[in-house]
Amino acid sequence: MRAFILLTLITPINALSLFHRIRSKLLPFTLPWYESGLQFSCTSCGKCCKVDGDVWLSPAEVDTIQNHLGVGEEEFKSKYGRAGVSDGQETWVCLKRKEGGCIFLNPVGQCSIYDVRPIQCETYPFWPSLLASRNDWKNEAVIPDDMELKENERYWTAELGGCEGISYEQPEDTQSSNDKTQMEDVSIVTRKEIVSKMKAAKKHWKSFPVEEIKQSTWYL
Repeated sequence: MRAFILLTLITPINALSLFHRIRSKLLPFTLPWYESGLQFSCTSCGKCCKVDGDVWLSPAEVDTIQNHLGVGEEEFKSKYGRAGVSDGQETWVCLKRKEGGCIFLNPVGQCSIYDVRPIQCETYPFWPSLLASRNDWKNEAVIPDDMELKENERYWTAELGGCEGISYEQPEDTQSSNDKTQMEDVSIVTRKEIVSKMKAAKKHWKSFPVEEIKQSTWYL
């Protein structure tokens, strides 16, 4: 009877949760450092759209965005594209930039094509390069001026950029009450969601036709 009650309590969801808990205890070295999820919530600050960097659109993305804008292919490329690379059949387009950031950044600092934004933008900050280690993730955040970083580590000031939505752990005694309140407001992104975004980023960039650009990019 007890065994029957126990089995009825173990639903597929509970069983999966139990499996992950046991695995995390027995095989911690096989799990990604973000196994428990990450603290992230987009603040719509637009800083990721303002820092230097290229945004490449696949042919499918070009079609989607130009249809959204109601323009033809040639008009789209001349008005919004600043470079193109081809594999002989299809062409990827690099978006133009304007003073202050991306060509699609509106006057209030938000994306004017958000509903059809590029995969490169949609998957940020869950790129393989930023998930390689906890330190890479932390270094993508806006870091207080009084926090020391090791030599050659990236440092983004609030003025120049840096993702405001990324939270990182600080020693308890160095957090102000305001810092703690901000941390509590940040959402937890699950490992499943993180992996899904990262796979989408990898799949997108894998088909990019120019190996030299692909290998030199910060995207992956």
